[in-house]
Amino acid sequence: YAFTLKVTEKCDTYSYGVVLLELLTGRTPVQPLDQGGDLVTWVKHSVQRFSLSSGILDDRLNLDDQNTVDHMTIVLKIALMCTSTSPSDRPSMREVVLMLMESRDKDEYSGSMRES
Repeated sequence: YAFTLKVTEKCDTYSYGVVLLELLTGRTPVQPLDQGGDLVTWVKHSVQRFSLSSGILDDRLNLDDQNTVDHMTIVLKIALMCTSTSPSDRPSMREVVLMLMESRDKDEYSGSMRES
């Protein structure tokens, strides 16, 4: 939006990705300048320095359950796709919904496999 001044579906995708990052990290979208200035930059730098979940996921959540961490990591990957720098690299919202539904289905399947 900042470059084209046009609102597109890809702008919505980016915003949705930011909301997912807020939920996953427990952080606000605006970060101190020493942490990148915004949540997307902070997460991308953290992933480059560490790993997908190490120190990124909100530690107020139950991170002892590996199934929860695995699912949150999948959603983190989706959020990173949504916040890609290039709008053409971002998925459509339809694709985002499908990826989230698939992640939920995988989570339910792996949970039922452990119970049986």
